[in-house]
Amino acid sequence: MEKSKENCLLDLSEENRLSEEKLKIVLEQLFPGEKFEHDKKVPNSECDKRPDYRCDNLKLIVEFDGWHHYTDENCIKVDKCKDDIYEKMEYRIVRIPYFVQMSSSTIEHLFGLKTDWKQTYPHGFILTKVLPSKFCELGIQRFQSDLKRFDYIKDDIIQSLKNRIIKEKGKIEKVLPSSLYGLIKE
Repeated sequence: MEKSKENCLLDLSEENRLSEEKLKIVLEQLFPGEKFEHDKKVPNSECDKRPDYRCDNLKLIVEFDGWHHYTDENCIKVDKCKDDIYEKMEYRIVRIPYFVQMSSSTIEHLFGLKTDWKQTYPHGFILTKVLPSKFCELGIQRFQSDLKRFDYIKDDIIQSLKNRIIKEKGKIEKVLPSSLYGLIKE
């Protein structure tokens, strides 16, 4: 992926990183006038779990997948169950991994909207304390699937892992499980 000058000036301060709370602001800007329910049960569903954000008018559910969606096997299984139930109810489910940030390209990929979004924080594992070395087996599979799903920013994510290995003084095992060592050689 070719870097623009704007991407070179990204702010690495924590307050610019996407979070579940900041996702509300993003959704309000992307879908003005639409009402997104936060952390509320989907009416008439057989699921007690609540999606992060839901817009009934758009039949859209947006989930911010924090690190526990990669480290907790039970959480990953519950996500799959929720997705199956909501898809049967004809909702479109958008999952955003914690290492993916909002940019014009991610917004177009996730929501099909063309926008001139100013990315303020880089994609990848910049400041996060939970790296792929802590992922469970299902989390590793999810991460590999996400790399395919976000192939247009895959180089940014992998570069962030390479940078973390350098920061850890070359201790790759602190950053990646052995099953993912091949990623940094791509």
